[in-house]
Amino acid sequence: MERTPRDAQSIPSTDGVRVELIEDRTHAVASDGGFIKVRRYTLATRYRDGRVSEQYPYDVVDRDALDAVLIALTAAQLGHARDPLVCLRTALRPPVALRAQRSLAVPEQPTALLWELPAGLIELSPSADPVRETAARECREETGYAVASDQFETLGAPVFLTPGLCAEKIHFVHAWVDRDDPRDVTATELVEQASEIAWVALSQALALAEQGVIQDCKTELALRRLADKLAKSSEDDR
Repeated sequence: MERTPRDAQSIPSTDGVRVELIEDRTHAVASDGGFIKVRRYTLATRYRDGRVSEQYPYDVVDRDALDAVLIALTAAQLGHARDPLVCLRTALRPPVALRAQRSLAVPEQPTALLWELPAGLIELSPSADPVRETAARECREETGYAVASDQFETLGAPVFLTPGLCAEKIHFVHAWVDRDDPRDVTATELVEQASEIAWVALSQALALAEQGVIQDCKTELALRRLADKLAKSSEDDR
């Protein structure tokens, strides 16, 4: 599927997309029998002074490919060296959509799509640089832009997103692309079939995050790290 980039500064609404619950298979599948696994442990904490706590139950969310990489793609914007265009894409997030069926302490407008930076799971492999190789693969699959793995630069240290629930660690990378040279998008998962891409100025993307239009925390963190990196690079060039 060929992906034509939208005009810079445009970001379509995520309204109008819903996820319908067809069947709840929770009781038909073991807690460790799906893509996402729930480990139900009994733990004890051993402290530095030798003390050991009482045993306690603890549930942990797990999956085979535990970690992921988030990809900040930028394209030059003439006359705005510190404010390039960044590539955003919509991601269908069923757990977010199904919040509409819950009673929430703070009422909200339901949504099924989130604007995010492209990302992908890091599969276990003998690769010498699994983070960058995953970034290159996911970049091509999700956006259609071909970027060699050695063109990605790390964007700060990796972080844990929800350490009380899951041990997933997110790595951040950045690369420049030619915005006018998209290729075929090869992502085939059902939840990715309706994804859209938009190129937005970095300053506007940060403003959208502050306004709550961009609600994905890892995306906002990457955008802020990118802005800091470009600002520092500009100062060093003086």
